Amino acid sequence: MDFFQKLLGRDKKVIPSSPTNTEFPFVYVNQDGSARELSPNEQTYLSTEFRGDDSGRPYIKATYKSSDGWGSQSGFIERRRVPKHIQIDPVNPNYDEAVKELDKNPLKSILEGQRAAGDIFTTNADGSVTSKPNPDIPLSKRFEIIKAHVLAQQQHRETLAKT
Repeated sequence: MDFFQKLLGRDKKVIPSSPTNTEFPFVYVNQDGSARELSPNEQTYLSTEFRGDDSGRPYIKATYKSSDGWGSQSGFIERRRVPKHIQIDPVNPNYDEAVKELDKNPLKSILEGQRAAGDIFTTNADGSVTSKPNPDIPLSKRFEIIKAHVLAQQQHRETLAKT
């Protein structure tokens, strides 16, 4: 595999194929900086092979303090990168079932954020929907509204994961 394929992570698993111990090699960091174990579905997700250019691949934090594009500290991280003073809490054993309904329609979540920002929706003749940014607010304000919506949803999921 050449340098660029390695850089892009093409055809690689996110986790090593043979962990060195019985603990899963990744945990989840919450917005508040706390950390928790992963649910069985999250472990399966991180064990899936992804191409480097696959937008469905998981976001893996490079460092404990890393933030995502929304400015959130939340995300999957290698267990070894969590500072020693941070306790890794167990995950709610019912978490996968609790988020099942949230995961059924991911588009709904995106549209809710756009509606919160006052975007204009048009239903087309074929049943598809087109949205346009609200012309009455600056794009920077629209981004902040959608960001707040996304972070609130993320925090709700994190609450469901607590035991």
